[in-house]
Amino acid sequence: MSTPDLALDLRIRYLETLLTRSSTSTTAPTSASNTASLSRRVSQLASSLDLVLEAGPGTDALRKFVANYDLNEPLLTVPPVPFHHPSSSSNHDDLTPHSKVSLILEAEYEIRQLEWELRQIALLDDQGVVGAGELAQHQDLSTELARTKQDVKPVAASYQDLEHKTHNLLSRYYDYISTLSEVFVQWNDIVSEAEQEVTRIEKSRNPSLDIS
Repeated sequence: MSTPDLALDLRIRYLETLLTRSSTSTTAPTSASNTASLSRRVSQLASSLDLVLEAGPGTDALRKFVANYDLNEPLLTVPPVPFHHPSSSSNHDDLTPHSKVSLILEAEYEIRQLEWELRQIALLDDQGVVGAGELAQHQDLSTELARTKQDVKPVAASYQDLEHKTHNLLSRYYDYISTLSEVFVQWNDIVSEAEQEVTRIEKSRNPSLDIS
């Protein structure tokens, strides 16, 4: 330990001694880990956190979370309980540094999942999928659409007139075809009767032609 660090450690130990002297006789015996100075415990905690962050490439999200700890620190603070039981006189303090580190480690999967989702959102945003695309221009195109509808009305009216004329023409054509079909049927009947009459007359004139 360097000289400045040693001096700081001694000062912190002295302050801890002054603050805890009055309560040493009433509190339970502390563990060996709690007897260490505050600076040493903080240093050990920081070393443990560095080892966790350097464990592998899968800790990128956790590393970013710790790098922005000042912004993320409110997420690690337990909000006060709104209901206060009369028998409970203790106040809810903030989490200890060790508890906060444990909370970060437990939330590692959620942090990684959130980071992956944010990367996917950024990727979709770069591809222009997240935005509305050309739909945002519909307000600007509404005026042109209304003008186009007005311009199309005369053309649509002429198309309706042509459709009506075409329908009438097809109806007349159907009537003509039906009439011609009836005429051909009648002609066929007349020709058949004429052939039968000619055959009957020829047989009456020349009985040898009658083979019936």
